[in-house]
Amino acid sequence: MNKPSTIYLENCLSHCNIANSIAYLFEGSLNISLFNQSVQEVLSRVQKFQYELIPLSNTESEWREHARRVPPVKVIDTDNFEKSFGEFTAGIFNYCREYDYFPLFFTIFRDYVNTEPAGENTGSSKESEIIEGSFHIVETLNHTYCDGRSCEFLFNEIIACYNALLENDSKTVEKIKTMVSAVSTPASDDIYAFDNKESLIKMKKWQHIKNIFKLATAKLNDRGAFSVKYDVIEKEWENFRKLKHYPEMHRFDLTPLIEFYEANNKQISNNSLITALLVKAFYYVNSVIHNNPENRIITFRMMSDILSARQRQQFIGNYCAYVPVITDGSRSLEEICLDINRQVENFRKMKADVSMYKFLEYALRKGLAGKKDDPTSFTVSLVLHRKLIKHPEYLKGCHFIETTGGLNYEPLDLFGAKMNNKVGPTLALSNNNILFITYYPLIGGNQILDKVTIAFNRILKDEIAGITGKKRKRLI
Repeated sequence: MNKPSTIYLENCLSHCNIANSIAYLFEGSLNISLFNQSVQEVLSRVQKFQYELIPLSNTESEWREHARRVPPVKVIDTDNFEKSFGEFTAGIFNYCREYDYFPLFFTIFRDYVNTEPAGENTGSSKESEIIEGSFHIVETLNHTYCDGRSCEFLFNEIIACYNALLENDSKTVEKIKTMVSAVSTPASDDIYAFDNKESLIKMKKWQHIKNIFKLATAKLNDRGAFSVKYDVIEKEWENFRKLKHYPEMHRFDLTPLIEFYEANNKQISNNSLITALLVKAFYYVNSVIHNNPENRIITFRMMSDILSARQRQQFIGNYCAYVPVITDGSRSLEEICLDINRQVENFRKMKADVSMYKFLEYALRKGLAGKKDDPTSFTVSLVLHRKLIKHPEYLKGCHFIETTGGLNYEPLDLFGAKMNNKVGPTLALSNNNILFITYYPLIGGNQILDKVTIAFNRILKDEIAGITGKKRKRLI
């Protein structure tokens, strides 16, 4: 087997010990036995998953071969998904230990009617081999091994394998197994290295120098003080590890806003709209809840995938950068959207996200991370399963409805605890325009998350009322 190469971000994540459970809601008919078989066929071929990353220090780690079997797909019957999923996520590390910390595993939550028995099984019972109706497929990943885009790729291949098994298409199954077996984890130095013509991402050296200069000199003058202070983490993190932490899960209907901007300003993407709402919410906390209206500059870090769609079929690992976006939270929602759009388009055009990725790798390699807090309000990630959104019937016999999820972490040490000190909303927007937001639990308590949720509700209500008024004026 080919040993994974070095990504210093993955060494950092091994200290953080993050479990991310992504839940996909379907309606239809699912053969549990064949789905379990497809999970086994695909994940057993991922060579990286037969290695364990051993942290040796804050800066160094070692990949060691660790043969582990793929966990079976467990089925949990429930009449209340949110409650059951909350318990599942709160106890997620019990499952991780049960599965010998296998990097990726699947669980099915089946909505049962009152006449059916409750309980759980592993998909081997003939009485429960076929699911009919509503169910969630939950994909749980250890973030040390791969990012959300890598998991999206693997889930796509599991679905393709399941579809082929349904149709007795052995050629397609073999093709998928061969492709997944060839997937590798190039080092961050192979993705991009200064003035290296063999780099997988091409960028002129002077462009990289310019990008680094801009990133290093950017004034992240955010005074919201939303992050957990290091002295609090030093005091509280051991107690944090002993407690049970339930996920924060929130749903918002964005239909009025999305329809309004689709009709009136096509420059505004759904991504910029959601992040602008978050910016307005954080400024609301500053100006109204904390009574500091002068703290109007909001800085956040936005996840950016640095690999191409084709490269995502070849490489599994953590290849996302978190690029800073600086904007004025006191401006109108539309102005903030356009400002975010402009900055995102610019950093992608200049490949500043690639430079940011390398900048972070350098800092982690040199032991510079965790020395000083990053003055930003939040770090935002977007879970977007593109194939299911474009093709809701991709899983044969089923219709995809929406994505939700929950995060938890159990830091191995103080370094890992400090790396998780930011408010970190993870977003999912489905075809029904329902926005789902989940947050990491915070060491020291979730009071600031409660304030942000109150603010987001207030901002969303006000913005919808504002566009409703504009529509009425047009009618008059």
